[in-house]
Amino acid sequence: MNLEDKIKKAKEIILEASKKWDHDKIAIAWTGGKDSTVILHIVREMFDGKVPFKLMFNDSTLEFPEIYDFIRKYEKEWDLDLLWIKHLPEDLKIYETSSNKEEQMEILRIAKINALNFALKEYDLKAFMSGIRWDEHEARSDEKAFSKRSSHMRVHPILQFTVDDIWNYIRMFNVPYVDLYDKGYKSLGEMPFTSPVDDPNASERAGRDATKERVMKRLRDLGYW
Repeated sequence: MNLEDKIKKAKEIILEASKKWDHDKIAIAWTGGKDSTVILHIVREMFDGKVPFKLMFNDSTLEFPEIYDFIRKYEKEWDLDLLWIKHLPEDLKIYETSSNKEEQMEILRIAKINALNFALKEYDLKAFMSGIRWDEHEARSDEKAFSKRSSHMRVHPILQFTVDDIWNYIRMFNVPYVDLYDKGYKSLGEMPFTSPVDDPNASERAGRDATKERVMKRLRDLGYW
């Protein structure tokens, strides 16, 4: 499947979701990263520059400053109706009282899931669209475009994209992206737990917290994407 076909498939998945649920019951996860920004761009291309669904930024409060700047810039320029969902105060309090890095990382993982579950309930969302891909992580390699959860449906329009497809799409359509990628970052997580990578041939998840990578399947079983 070439990139043109993969884009067509992504649009078919998004269109199917738009017909299955009321638009205000669908949310797109936007992290400010390359994958979710590609989904956002595809949606805007499909709907005449508009985003008819809700848009959600799950803010750990520990993101890179460049991410916050990018989110705010395009929230304004693209006239986005953004749900800025911060981690719950009780989870952040537990994080702040811990001095153990491994424990802090575990707290943040659960906090991200708790914030998502809060938003799903608060806004009565029926579908949650995220930018995961088959080639990104083994735990995601058998995911489906429409994946049922207990309270909602996960929708994955770009599963079929590879990392090279993402960058080719960005170049082809001149999609903006955070300049951290030009500074050696392969993939973007919370700032304290993400590092640049010197080796240009390193895997996409290089620089991310290794513990999280090892337990990704368990996290996804708990509600992670």
